[in-house]
Amino acid sequence: MAVVSDHGVVAAGMTAWLEDGPGSGATTVVAEATTVAQLLSARPEGPPVDVVLLDLLLADRSHPADNVAALVATGVGVLVFSLDGDLRRVTEAVRAGAAGHLPPGVGPAVVREAVTAVAAGGHVLDDELRRAVAELAGRRPDLSPRQQDVLVGYTSSATKLPTVARGLDMRPETLKTHLRRIKEKYAAVGRPAHTRLDLYRRAREDGYLDPSA
Repeated sequence: MAVVSDHGVVAAGMTAWLEDGPGSGATTVVAEATTVAQLLSARPEGPPVDVVLLDLLLADRSHPADNVAALVATGVGVLVFSLDGDLRRVTEAVRAGAAGHLPPGVGPAVVREAVTAVAAGGHVLDDELRRAVAELAGRRPDLSPRQQDVLVGYTSSATKLPTVARGLDMRPETLKTHLRRIKEKYAAVGRPAHTRLDLYRRAREDGYLDPSA
């Protein structure tokens, strides 16, 4: 497995817990990185990894859900943790494909059990987190088919707005109107999306885009 964290003490502690003590013989940490990009750039030359233990609070300001999606796209199981335990951040990570979450303060035995479960294809989610994920899923705005097309067309690439409009067979002003209404609908359910990147995340969370895209 691999550990991604830029908190050196945390990474060292997790590695020690996973490789030492009762029940740790089957777990080997083959890579440590301070960012997901660093880990992915090193993977082709390194040993195989089946689980990544991911810190959700990284200094590179990368978005947790983006990091999870990038890792899941490689076929690994992702187990997330954060020192602050922010439920919203964790929920978005799970929606992006994380298989489990380690709450703050858990001990080595719990960490090892969670890694083993995720490596076997299981999930490690407590009741509170399951409820939060279900609640987020229930707050999906009711977008018309045309608005769904606009959301996908606008967020699936970095193409400029006029080009997106031509691809959707509409005028740029019409596209802007659709985008404004989409943003209003997301704001109405408590999930604001002010920027193109925000809309991309909402589209991925709600299943309009492949989570690994």
